[in-house]
Amino acid sequence: MSSSSDRTDEEYGTARLNHRGRLTIPKELRDDLNLEDGTEFQIVREGGDIRLVRELPDLETVTRGEEWGPEAFRDAGDATFGGR
Repeated sequence: MSSSSDRTDEEYGTARLNHRGRLTIPKELRDDLNLEDGTEFQIVREGGDIRLVRELPDLETVTRGEEWGPEAFRDAGDATFGGR
């Protein structure tokens, strides 16, 4: 089974720049990539193309004074992926 992060070069329709310079990312793509209000992107020009690069938050390292037990990861999927 392929996850949304495995898919590349998939088309999601078209978008049109409005008179204020705003571009709407199609809802299906926003949902697939879990893009929320306030998500920031770096804008990169590659010749005549524009690429949006999402700024991902830094990962936080969690430590514990003893070895992790199975209970530590029981709900990790729901906590990480929102029950998907």
